Amino acid sequence: MSSPLDAAAAVVLLEFKGSYGLGFVAGGRIVTCFHVVADEASIVAHLHDGRVLEVQSVCAIDLRRDLAVLDVGLLDAQPAKAGPERFVAEGTRVFTYGMVRGERRLRWVESRIDSVQVLGSALTVYGLRGEIPRDVSGAPVIDETGATVGVAATIPQADAGVLVLPWRYVEPLLRQHRQLPLSALSMEHRRPPKREVPNHPLSLLQGSAVSGLEVASDSIADAIRQGAPAYNEGDVARCYSVYAATARRLIDTRDDCPGVQLALREGLARAERTAEVDSRAWVMRDTFDGLLLVIERYLRSGGAGGGKPTLLN
Repeated sequence: MSSPLDAAAAVVLLEFKGSYGLGFVAGGRIVTCFHVVADEASIVAHLHDGRVLEVQSVCAIDLRRDLAVLDVGLLDAQPAKAGPERFVAEGTRVFTYGMVRGERRLRWVESRIDSVQVLGSALTVYGLRGEIPRDVSGAPVIDETGATVGVAATIPQADAGVLVLPWRYVEPLLRQHRQLPLSALSMEHRRPPKREVPNHPLSLLQGSAVSGLEVASDSIADAIRQGAPAYNEGDVARCYSVYAATARRLIDTRDDCPGVQLALREGLARAERTAEVDSRAWVMRDTFDGLLLVIERYLRSGGAGGGKPTLLN
């Protein structure tokens, strides 16, 4: 059985200009909370074995869960042990880490999972019970077996305690292979994306077969049902892959819906001109939503002899 001292080998001290934060090694990268590194233009990682490495790029960001994954090049440091896929139970005994004030050293503290809080369809967190230091954000929270239960995150309200972002939200981020500059950590990224859903005229669908429109509508809705959860879990690359594959398949097979093909070609072209996969995913989602809206309007107008409504989610 691993001990808190064993797991401490994965903890990383992040040095900024005039301050410090915490993270930990997982999957050859450094995991931390987004708010720990937000707006930092230079980050130096101090590893357990004494090495000092400069953070080169940002591999993944999940603003909804306040998570970020950093790249320091080839990293062969001892990683944190992967945690459970499922949520852990209330009362689970855990350990986490804080910084010794005035020194670049760590101290570990014992705690328990006080609660499992469902904050929405895409976010469940754990509450911690015990005297937890306020500087634990970004540190791993481990159980008695040494497995990483999640990432500690101090929330802004001083009396609200410390939450844990479950491990299941970290794993999809480790599968991303983005190489974003540190400017991606700017607080500007907290702004919601600017939606640009096309407002197509009904004439776009003139000459389209009803059956073809229904197949296209169902295929797009199915892609959103797959892609949206992947995006919310931090797997933006998979979300875009699902959207792009669906668009290409409809372009190749729906010759009976030339307007749909045209809109999808234009959407893919816009996406491919966009550098970041996050923006590509939103371009395709806007393309899909614009098509779903015009298909629904077209069928309800009687332009194609009626049809069925489509639920947007």
